[in-house]
Amino acid sequence: MSSVPDYFDVLSIDEKNGNVDIIQSLIGTDCLGTYFENGTAQLYFDGGKRDYIEVSLQNINADFHFQWKWEKQNKEDWHLAWKDNFTPVVIEDKLAVIPHWQNEISADTVIKIKPGMAFGTGHHETTWLMLNQVLKHVKPGMSVLDLGAGSGILSITANKLGAEKVDAVEFDSDCESNFNENLQLNQIEENIHYYHHDVLNWENFNYDIILANINCNIIEKLILKFKGTKANVILSGLLKTDYETIEQICIKQNFQVKEKMIKGEWICIVL
Repeated sequence: MSSVPDYFDVLSIDEKNGNVDIIQSLIGTDCLGTYFENGTAQLYFDGGKRDYIEVSLQNINADFHFQWKWEKQNKEDWHLAWKDNFTPVVIEDKLAVIPHWQNEISADTVIKIKPGMAFGTGHHETTWLMLNQVLKHVKPGMSVLDLGAGSGILSITANKLGAEKVDAVEFDSDCESNFNENLQLNQIEENIHYYHHDVLNWENFNYDIILANINCNIIEKLILKFKGTKANVILSGLLKTDYETIEQICIKQNFQVKEKMIKGEWICIVL
């Protein structure tokens, strides 16, 4: 059995081309995450996937005409890279997401995150959009389902806002240790339950709030499974260009789009 490479393949794209988010979306779920440094977007992939991703890049480049380059980064250097670049995410002084090495700052709710394989830190537009809606909709005593939980940032926020029960579902096994680290950092010992499970095989949707920050293809399939739920459903991982397709699927399933929020090229909707 071959061992897992101990490095990341890192794809660098100049931010100036303006299509980084769209390119990331078109590459698909192979991208572990992205952060920005000195005007360059760096997209991370498990080591060994470079040749496979390169084929997709050649196809995408036919439409968007951009330049890129590859490099390798040892996995043990990961935290050092984030420590140099991580800045707090603050939403209207109501919520702050800060790195684990920083002292707490002034906000009603403070979430500490240890950057890790899950790549969920609140910086990406979709996470920022989801956090805004979680702040608005989650109330004390509610039950919450977090599909594609990643680093746990949305689950932890829901818990700190008073959710009585939070079920977090994540299929990527690399996320679990980081998820548990983040629970410990935020001194959460109960009320959040982690399930290593494919979200498309999850069957229980009897919650007050359902969260899903995943890619469009998965969301299209999830909406069909949500039929009959009484929950408010909050969705992101969607580009603005995805909206019409998603809206039509919602209408067919008797869902009403109650809210739509936009940041950059991305949208978040509440059903």
